[in-house]
Amino acid sequence: MKKRVLRFLATALAVTTVFVNPIVSEAGSILPSGGEYNYVLHTETDFKLMDMVYKIQNGETVTFENAAQMATLAKVGYADYQTAGPISITEGRMTYNTYWGAEDKEVYVVALSGTETIVENQTTTIKEDLLSGFELSNEYKTNVKNAIIDRIPAGSNIILAGHSLGGMIAQQVAADKYIKDNYEVLNTVTFGSPLIKGFTREGMVKRLGDTSDKNPFYSVSTFLNIAWQYAGVNHEDGGYNGDSSAAHCDSYLREDVWGSYDCCGEKKGSTLWVQTGTRMLTLNFATTSFYTSLYGTTSVARTSIIPTQTTAACYDLAKKAVADGYITEDVLAKYTTFVPATNEDSVETEVSEVMESEVEESIEAEVEETAVVETEAVEAMDAETDEAAIVEAEAVEAETVVE
Repeated sequence: MKKRVLRFLATALAVTTVFVNPIVSEAGSILPSGGEYNYVLHTETDFKLMDMVYKIQNGETVTFENAAQMATLAKVGYADYQTAGPISITEGRMTYNTYWGAEDKEVYVVALSGTETIVENQTTTIKEDLLSGFELSNEYKTNVKNAIIDRIPAGSNIILAGHSLGGMIAQQVAADKYIKDNYEVLNTVTFGSPLIKGFTREGMVKRLGDTSDKNPFYSVSTFLNIAWQYAGVNHEDGGYNGDSSAAHCDSYLREDVWGSYDCCGEKKGSTLWVQTGTRMLTLNFATTSFYTSLYGTTSVARTSIIPTQTTAACYDLAKKAVADGYITEDVLAKYTTFVPATNEDSVETEVSEVMESEVEESIEAEVEETAVVETEAVEAMDAETDEAAIVEAEAVEAETVVE
């Protein structure tokens, strides 16, 4: 009887994972229904992701004030946007309020993307969905643990963030004995992820889920602990009207939906006269390291971010999206990361034209100066000739008088 129940649970979870999980085929983004063009960057959320990719590549320092920004960092790991790997680790500082006053701590943020089958041999497939969903060990979790050991000094403070499968793995890492013994896991925040390892996770855990997103219920806890599975999700309605795929892919990056939650997923407000949801992160992207996660190896390779689109291509695609009504000009204007690339040619042209104009003016001035000098020289020669003629005439007259 027990085996039959377990078999049923495994089958149910496998079916929901394969046929309902929208990330399996679409990775980090979805195509707009009825759209005439097949955009790589077709929504505000995708445009925001590429903006963060370039901020990381440029080594900028940024401040995260809400959960949507943290979700963006987690989703940067998808190969739609860069090819460095699904695991990123960034150094920063976190400030927040407590009953005893303000706190300021050095932290390492570990961000994880979710299910993705388009990268060969990467440990982000349905296999990990099933293993993690049943709270079993898997190679993605092992590689995240090894990346932490490689990059983060023992005793450091850690914040874990993950989207979809990445959020499931984040919870498993927060419950790992070695990690708990050697690090301080302060917070775990997940986006569109089910309950995993509920009784053994360290630190504050916040699970965020759009009301249309079904993915926060795809784990064994749905059958064994449905009350916690449902009640443990902070729900917000992104207006997707039951479209689980769209909600799962796009909702969590929207500040109009998740801007009322801090960067670690706590709702902003107050409890017992103390403000809640006050966590702010200042991250130094110059310290960001990406890691691959591949089957058949327990070692992880540290890599550098490589954007999948040029800044000019990002801007061109976004302009097409504006033309088709996917985003507005106001949204486009916010992402100044791409502006230099679009203005570079015109700026170079303007500089070149100015330089050419200056050269032409300089040449004209030299020609005019040369002409003036030549004129003065001619006038001087004429004057000398006249003077010589006068002297010669005077000499002739003097000779005549003597005779």
